[in-house]
Amino acid sequence: MSSIDLFSQDTATSSFILDVLSSVNYSVEVHSSPSISAALSPIVIWDLDSFGSKNTASLAAIRMQFPDTMILVYAEDTEKFADIPNNLFDIILTADAVKLHLMSKIAKLKEINRAKLIFRERMSHLVGKSEAMQNLRKTVERAILHTGPVLIQGESGVGKDLIARAIACVYDKFVTVNCSAIPDTLFESELFGHTRGAFTGAQNERIGLFEDANGGAIFLDEIGDMPLQAQVKLLRVIQNHEIRPIGANKTRHIDVRIIAATNRDLKEEIREKRFREDLYYRLNVIPMQLSPLRERKEDIEDLANYFIHQYAPAGEPYKLSDAALKKLQAHSWPGNIRELENTIQRTLCFTDPGVINAEDLQIDETIPLHETETVKIAENGIAYPVASDYEEFREKQLDEEREFLKAKIRECGGSVSNAAEKLGMLRTALYNRLGRLGINTKDIR
Repeated sequence: MSSIDLFSQDTATSSFILDVLSSVNYSVEVHSSPSISAALSPIVIWDLDSFGSKNTASLAAIRMQFPDTMILVYAEDTEKFADIPNNLFDIILTADAVKLHLMSKIAKLKEINRAKLIFRERMSHLVGKSEAMQNLRKTVERAILHTGPVLIQGESGVGKDLIARAIACVYDKFVTVNCSAIPDTLFESELFGHTRGAFTGAQNERIGLFEDANGGAIFLDEIGDMPLQAQVKLLRVIQNHEIRPIGANKTRHIDVRIIAATNRDLKEEIREKRFREDLYYRLNVIPMQLSPLRERKEDIEDLANYFIHQYAPAGEPYKLSDAALKKLQAHSWPGNIRELENTIQRTLCFTDPGVINAEDLQIDETIPLHETETVKIAENGIAYPVASDYEEFREKQLDEEREFLKAKIRECGGSVSNAAEKLGMLRTALYNRLGRLGINTKDIR
């Protein structure tokens, strides 16, 4: 049996609430005064008209003592209580609206409470006390209450996947799509499915990932890598909430929460005609920008201790020395949280239990190559380019990939097919990658 605390004098509305709740097997504790008892139910219903000037202080006391309690307040005229801070309640209704929507609002409060508990567990993996992290938690907590599309932007390694899972905590289904790993020619089939015989090789009907996620959430990771043709079709899905598999004559309605993420600057992609502006605004209903680790170094200590706790063998305590912490905080962390996690995990493999000193930390450092260029030397001895900001670093990576692929094609006498075979890639996948990198094979000699 579910329980609810009702704070109200004996009124027609309170009698109605008691009658309705008793008919659906709710146990109701009625309080005729605003004083707070030692314990409260997960849901509180509060009559603002009954307690006048005591409302604000009493609701604030509930929020402080029972932060997980969901509070529904009501009044004959809610405008009279506009001075009560809206963070002291979750739902506000007129007395007439209570009579029409009581049970649906209670169901909503129970859903929110359940989501908060799951959200807290999911967000426990994203530790940190910086202002950026505190604001992010608040934003995610608000986002789970809505169904609009979410766009998460941030550098690689900042935790976009974990944020997406936290937002989708109220859904039983969570489907992840890595947009950068799907060949351009297969995007429509992967996302929306196809019928049998729709094209050569389609021997069976295939359910697309959107239909697979129906009733849940879909996470479009690296959406900045989605080809333009697929972007057009995704825009229609968001607008019409329906899909049409390849070869099908009819559309199919879907109910899917869309969460997208990218490490690209989509506004720059729009300027370069690589991303549709209308799709950007459709996705950016609830925007989230994740800060890189170098901009919130006050989180490094909490994150390092979290990873130590996660990876240290049972019964083998480790503790960071002050010098070790300073070394971690002095590093720029181009790989963000993922790089820090790797560093801690590697350190634990080569350090005995006890205090972790600065010299125990094996951090990839940068060394100068010549006056205008630097490289990072990793454990395997390979040199990686570094830059003053992420976009410059990303462009250097792309330039190296372009030169590498051109060299392989030249080695194969200009044959893309032979180069793909040597690289262990499908020919179509290599052509797609060359197209994204802006390489014209006719120009390769």
